Amino acid sequence: MNAKTFSSKEFWLYSVPVTLVDLLIHLLIFEWLGGVFRFTDSADLVLIRPRTLYFLVVSFLFAVVVFPVRLYGRGVHKRDVVYRVFLQSLSTLVIFALTVDVMFDSFAGKFYLQQGIAVTVVISLWHLLMRSTILVARRHGRNKVHVLIVGEGDNASSLWGELTTGADFLDYRPLGFFSDAPARILPKGAARLGSLSEVIPYIEAGNKVHELYCSVNPALNADYVNGLIRECENRFITFYYLPNMDGYVKRKLSFSDLGPVTVVRLREEPLAAPLNSFVKRVFDILFSGILLVTLYPVVWLFVAIGTMISSPGPILFRQQRTGYKAKPFTMLKFRSMKVNRDADKLQATKDDPRKTRFGNFLRRTSIDEIPQLINIFRGDMSLIGPRPHMILHTETYSKLVDEYLVRHMVRPGLTGWAQVNGCRGETETVEKMARRVEKDIWYIEHWSFWLDIRIFLMTVVQVFKGDKQAY
Repeated sequence: MNAKTFSSKEFWLYSVPVTLVDLLIHLLIFEWLGGVFRFTDSADLVLIRPRTLYFLVVSFLFAVVVFPVRLYGRGVHKRDVVYRVFLQSLSTLVIFALTVDVMFDSFAGKFYLQQGIAVTVVISLWHLLMRSTILVARRHGRNKVHVLIVGEGDNASSLWGELTTGADFLDYRPLGFFSDAPARILPKGAARLGSLSEVIPYIEAGNKVHELYCSVNPALNADYVNGLIRECENRFITFYYLPNMDGYVKRKLSFSDLGPVTVVRLREEPLAAPLNSFVKRVFDILFSGILLVTLYPVVWLFVAIGTMISSPGPILFRQQRTGYKAKPFTMLKFRSMKVNRDADKLQATKDDPRKTRFGNFLRRTSIDEIPQLINIFRGDMSLIGPRPHMILHTETYSKLVDEYLVRHMVRPGLTGWAQVNGCRGETETVEKMARRVEKDIWYIEHWSFWLDIRIFLMTVVQVFKGDKQAY
């Protein structure tokens, strides 16, 4: 169940004031910093003029539209709060800096850097405080959402369990069931308020109801369900239908129409949209192209010297991996092992005797993956995506793990959602591979350009902190 009911009270009580305070923080820090910062270029003094604040306000409003405040949302974690503040602050400063540069030929990089750090820290603390306030208010019964469940079944029982025990639904108050089934069929602790015929009288009696979830099959009880919908609409009650999806994998579904026929798509694929695919590919080409021209030659020279000293053999290691739509491609890496016959069969282990001392360093720092920039530029891979596996592993795990091949619906990546969420390295058990596949599919279904940026930044942090699974 993925209900996302947000009360207008919470929007006006939290989002609007928080946004106004965010703007005030931007302005106050900008004014304070403008008074203490030592500008070395006279052109940058334009930043201390009062009219410059108008550009900052407009830039902030643009950023808020793109990255709106969602402190009252379901499933919002602390890192999501901080990440959204970072994106909002970065967008504000980028738009503002570009505007000032174009209009006044001024670019105070150090000033913007200090402004960005200060604003991100202060607003993050402010948002975390407000998020905690919202959760406390919900936990203590403020702004409760009163819910009725009509009908019975596995979905209705699961919904009851989620609303009564789920941490994201502390502000929900499930009132009970209306069902023709006996009370013993209902979930433990659930109140049976009456039969199906008693729902409308209950609502007409003035009982407080905000949302109604109905599991009654409209194909078998069309008049009843339509009457219930009309009553809910006349009483400003939000109506939800709980379809029986037993036998289907639990995931986010999308509905569309083929003429008069309604069809259900079992998987969202944002990268199936040509525009999204184009944006991702252009970014891959630009990013990999710049690094291949600037960083790669220097790294290659360093690795070449270290590899030749550590063991005889080629600098680059080439291996067939499974790529987009399960087609094989040749993936490149800096060689980190002695030349051996098992390279296409066995994954590297923590104390693998095939690794050289220099190769171990390359693996710990992920430098061995840098040649895959060539694969990205060619179009074999993407910067972000599911990691490509050896062909032997694809043949093996596609028979052992459900939906394993789904991860090949997009180009494989240099790094991915699974890797920054603890699923990097050796997959010595089927369960570990299943968890990796699950996260890969989540990425495919929830892709956005900003998710790619987030994964990239998380990867950078992971590399600098060191990853125990990088071996």
